[in-house]
Amino acid sequence: MTQSTSLHRRAVEDADPRRSDESIRFHVDAALFVLAMLMAIALLVVTIYRLPTWYSELECRAGTHGIVLATALALGAIGVFGAIRLCFFLLLAFGARRRDRRRNGPSRECPHVSILVPCFNESRTIEPALESMLELDYPNYEIIVIDDGSTDDTLAKARPFEGTFDGVSVRVFHKANGGKWSALNEAFRRSVGELILCVDADSRLGADSLRRMAAHMEDPSVSVVAGQVRVRNRVNLLTRIQALEYQMGSGVRMGQGFLGMVLVVPGPAGLYRRGVMEEVFRRFGRNVPNDGPGNVSGPYEGDTFAEDFDLSLTALSLGSRIVYEPRAISFTKAPDRAFALISQRYRWTRGSFQVLKKFFARARRDPTLARPGLLAWLGLTYMIDFTVAPITLLLSFGLVVSVFAAGGFQWLFLAWYTAFLLVQLSSGAFFLSLSRDRLTLLAVSPLLDVYVCFLLGSAWIISLVDEFRGTDMRWS
Repeated sequence: MTQSTSLHRRAVEDADPRRSDESIRFHVDAALFVLAMLMAIALLVVTIYRLPTWYSELECRAGTHGIVLATALALGAIGVFGAIRLCFFLLLAFGARRRDRRRNGPSRECPHVSILVPCFNESRTIEPALESMLELDYPNYEIIVIDDGSTDDTLAKARPFEGTFDGVSVRVFHKANGGKWSALNEAFRRSVGELILCVDADSRLGADSLRRMAAHMEDPSVSVVAGQVRVRNRVNLLTRIQALEYQMGSGVRMGQGFLGMVLVVPGPAGLYRRGVMEEVFRRFGRNVPNDGPGNVSGPYEGDTFAEDFDLSLTALSLGSRIVYEPRAISFTKAPDRAFALISQRYRWTRGSFQVLKKFFARARRDPTLARPGLLAWLGLTYMIDFTVAPITLLLSFGLVVSVFAAGGFQWLFLAWYTAFLLVQLSSGAFFLSLSRDRLTLLAVSPLLDVYVCFLLGSAWIISLVDEFRGTDMRWS
């Protein structure tokens, strides 16, 4: 009986090209996973085995260059920890891939969804964004556009979309400028959907994204679903590096989703149960002062510059389970100039500082929010990337300068750089395959650390200084 069933399943798979293609994709993912794991383990073993020898040799030759010795050893220790951590996330991501393979596909149930679209001066992007939303393969949703006091013709371009199209209601509203958080709250107040999809006005959703995200809501334990954000304007080297960066982050998010603890639900693609947002508002939203003509209270709060991270971390602290759906894709436009990129990452980084400060302050007042598992997960998966990684990269480039100034240590730098690059290439190939993105992005992988150190590191330092000084800043 068992053999007959197995033969029947195999015959069905062979007869269905889609199932056969999925089987091939899974085996490719599995092969890339094994390669990435082997490279990470090899780096770990070689580093642990050779570190004492390198220490002795450097100690003998360092002379007055103690900074070289100290930095090299620090990076070696960080490399060991980083390799262990990478193996952990590779295992989680592959576990999520295996579980995803057994899923039945897009949602069979279609609860009413309200899509919230805040916009400010999005004249160039609002029309294609709304067009993509009207083409979603989902039968039961509404679109609520909130123009947050735009000074261009965003509102004029959004108005023609008002009405009902094949059962999809589109409503457009204007309000005084208050910030993205306020516009989202206004849209939430006007919404009626059981599920709430928050998107950005410069993003375009894949046709089956909503169905795939809604499928996770068939599990009553799931409160929020994060989608994949993919860079669509790969027009130069900078945007291609960002595209690779986004997909490396998506790989980590896939691992987080395996445990139901995605820390940051991206603004361009996040699906929430209405009850979760209402609970956040009841617990915390009413404490936000409404001291401006454009301010609207709600589940989003205006005291940070990272309202998406704030809401998702608050939901996790209240016991919500947040998962990740890699096939729900929101195509976003990335900055194509260095100054615009630094400005964007400044807002994101400073907002993250603010959210973390806010979370720990709340946890001190209300110990029930400080869930031990959440605190450990936050430290392992976010605090390290957010604090240790920038410092490590700055140390790395400081080591390069010291190495070439001291002379005679170039072999050590080249060996470490080659090893890290191989690990980054193999893990990048695995994460790109999971996201169904192009492996050609690996061509910019050698520049990724330079990009993170100098461009993102600049934003990190400026935001840290400004947050410490309490410098004012507005979303718009």
